[in-house]
Amino acid sequence: MKSNFLKLVLPAFAILLAVGLAFATEAPSADADRVAYYKPLNEPWQTIMVEEACFQGGNENCEYLGYQLYESDDITSTQLSKP
Repeated sequence: MKSNFLKLVLPAFAILLAVGLAFATEAPSADADRVAYYKPLNEPWQTIMVEEACFQGGNENCEYLGYQLYESDDITSTQLSKP
C-alpha cells in the first residue's frame, strides 16, 4: 500500500511543483535598459540611471554633471540625446 501511494503522490507532487515554479519567475526589470555611462577626466567609467527619453535621440544632448552620456562604456559608443 505504501509503495502504491508513493508511486502516485511523488510524480503528482513533482508536476505541481514544476508548474508552480514556472510562474514564480520575475520579469526583467525595465530599469536595466536605462543605464547610461559617462567618463570623468582621469577616472574610470561611471554608470547612472537616466530617463527613457535619452534613448530616443534628438537635438538635446543628455549630460550628467556636464559630462556627455553614452550607451556603453566606450568613447566610440552612441552618445545619448533626447528630443
